[in-house]
Amino acid sequence: MLAKTRNRCPLNPAIVDILIVVYGQNDMLAEAVEAINRSQFYELSPSIISCNVLLDALVKTRQTEMARKVYWALIRRRITPNVNTFNIVIHALSKEGKLQKATDLLTDMQSWGCSPNAITYNTLIDGHCKKGIIGKMYKAKELLNEILAKGLFPTQVTYNTLIDGYCKEGDGAAAFKMLEKMKENGILPNVVTYNALICGLCNEDKTEEAFNLHGEMQEKGVVPSIITYNSLINGLCKNGQTIKGEELLDEITRKGLVPNSVTYNTLIDGYCKKGEMQEAFRLLGCMIKKGIHANVSTYNALINGFCKIGKMKETEKLLDEMAEKNVKADVITYNILISALCQQGRTPKANKLLNEMLEVGPAPNYVTYNTLMNGFCEEDDIKSALRLRKEMAKRGRWANIATYNVLIKGLCRKGKMQDANELLNEMLEKGMTPNHVTYNVVREEMIEKGFVPDIEGHFT
Repeated sequence: MLAKTRNRCPLNPAIVDILIVVYGQNDMLAEAVEAINRSQFYELSPSIISCNVLLDALVKTRQTEMARKVYWALIRRRITPNVNTFNIVIHALSKEGKLQKATDLLTDMQSWGCSPNAITYNTLIDGHCKKGIIGKMYKAKELLNEILAKGLFPTQVTYNTLIDGYCKEGDGAAAFKMLEKMKENGILPNVVTYNALICGLCNEDKTEEAFNLHGEMQEKGVVPSIITYNSLINGLCKNGQTIKGEELLDEITRKGLVPNSVTYNTLIDGYCKKGEMQEAFRLLGCMIKKGIHANVSTYNALINGFCKIGKMKETEKLLDEMAEKNVKADVITYNILISALCQQGRTPKANKLLNEMLEVGPAPNYVTYNTLMNGFCEEDDIKSALRLRKEMAKRGRWANIATYNVLIKGLCRKGKMQDANELLNEMLEKGMTPNHVTYNVVREEMIEKGFVPDIEGHFT
């Protein structure tokens, strides 16, 4: 396009911007990138505004690698980025969990004369809150302090992200402290705020407090959403109060809200965990009548229910039904089946399922490996458990705290106390923090059996 135009008339720099925007609007992102690349041969520079349009489109379509290449190409060509440019790239890096690289861009911003704004910090805070590592909220809180130190104002999004992060970490006390700070700064909580807190309370089995908060939000004119009710139903079902959970369905309808697959799946799972499969299938029927199709989460709940009561033939029927309806089993499906088989002492068949996952997917996770290792240990086959740990490491999954707990316990029960002690020290040397399971294993399987582990200074 540029070559043809050049042959006919002098080039206007605006033509590059027009091409980038038009290509971007028509989902022709490869062509838009090509337009930027070719423009330098014609000594034309696109505006940063059109470049930002392209970067944003690439990130939204999950082409983050290409977005990074475009960004660095702009930097090399000395096309001056603005705060929006950096925010887009920081967002892309944060989504990929590359938070150090995202944070490093704060320094680059300053070198280009840009100052981070609330969106910049909100993006980084969100990335840390979703990182899923120990201490993530400490870094997120540091970023909040940096916002305040720079004289910027945290937004509702800032506080909601932090509150949700604390709730997901199981630190309800810190979440409510952040709520108070939010109110002190004149920012009112909205439905997102309350949903995070209610979900957190339900996850901590504080259902009564969750319902109190549900009442408070309505008193303050904040209208509950279906997410609010799904969290409350989940809290009730976790406590075995499935009937009360189902009663909330009526309230949902009265409020003009529409129950979704999460609503029904939560209730179905609640009945399945109680072994009340007839009630679970009754709700499944109601769900289908409402035009909501059973998904993999629905089947996982039902499969888990039948596994718990030992009806494996019914489980096989459900797996056949999933195949007929083209509902693909996920890692949770496999983990449920592997766990059930291990509990029945059928680890060879459970191991076959792991091999199936490795061949055709989905990829096994830590729960898969640790469950199967535990199955081998329960059958006094510590050799197979240790072999599986090596296979796990070859596939890029290093032993976590649960892995060590399983293997240490297995070695102790086999009478291999010194080997167990070596594993315990290996775990500690890697900087892993023992949890309550570790302490119980050390006490019950080592100390109470007359073996004093050589880990002085680690346990108090």
